[in-house]
Amino acid sequence: MKAFHKILIFSSLLVFATMPLAYGSSQTNSASMQAGENPASNQRRPFLQDRMHPDDRFKVILFTDLWQDLPAGMDLKSIQRGISISAVQDMPLGRTNFSLAAGLEFSSHNLYSDHRYLYHPVENEFDFYPIDTAHEYDKNKLSLNYLEIPVQFRYRSRELPRTFRLYAGMKAGRLINAHTKFVGKEFFYTTFDGDEAEAPVTSRKVKIKEHRLENISNYRIGITGTIGYGSVNLHVYYPLTDIFTENSAEGARPLSLGISFILF
Repeated sequence: MKAFHKILIFSSLLVFATMPLAYGSSQTNSASMQAGENPASNQRRPFLQDRMHPDDRFKVILFTDLWQDLPAGMDLKSIQRGISISAVQDMPLGRTNFSLAAGLEFSSHNLYSDHRYLYHPVENEFDFYPIDTAHEYDKNKLSLNYLEIPVQFRYRSRELPRTFRLYAGMKAGRLINAHTKFVGKEFFYTTFDGDEAEAPVTSRKVKIKEHRLENISNYRIGITGTIGYGSVNLHVYYPLTDIFTENSAEGARPLSLGISFILF
């Protein structure tokens, strides 16, 4: 795991260290071509497609997760909202419409349900447990946040009024934060001779956050895809590794569907 972490950091530094070199190389090649122009090259130029400019280097993705294989009886919200922010270096391949891209991405997933992710002292593990139907609550979620390295093979059109995009790739990342948040009522019971009263006598609204969670995998790898026309595109992501480990949610994975907004 530590070796994977070092590889993740080293790859990130390598990608961003090559950005100025890639840009400078493209500028030098362009200047050299202009300086070496002659009548023969001018005659051939109409038959040569210009080198594609780097694009789609910073984007924001808003998505919802469609969870699969969660424990039986879990009731989820219709929208499991999440967000990804990525910055990549786009590297065109010669004079073609294809390019390779790699960089850094932050992804945040939120699982809203009627089950709390809690530690069970007897089982000695974290797992999902249903919230008592008599208890009122405003919010209950599990938040998973990752720092990832995306790599994409990209196609972009240049003949249409707006750019048509088709991207496919993978990304690998590390879990940098996981926490739960519960906002609801906490009930207090009165006891008589050591016996619990049948009904609570008072309650108060509480906000409970827990960060030291277990039974969640620290690393993940998944496949990504993007298709669209113009600056707004459809985005899909599916993890190839398990999110939870050694509890009732082991094997549960989210299919992320959303819209990506390309800023530049």
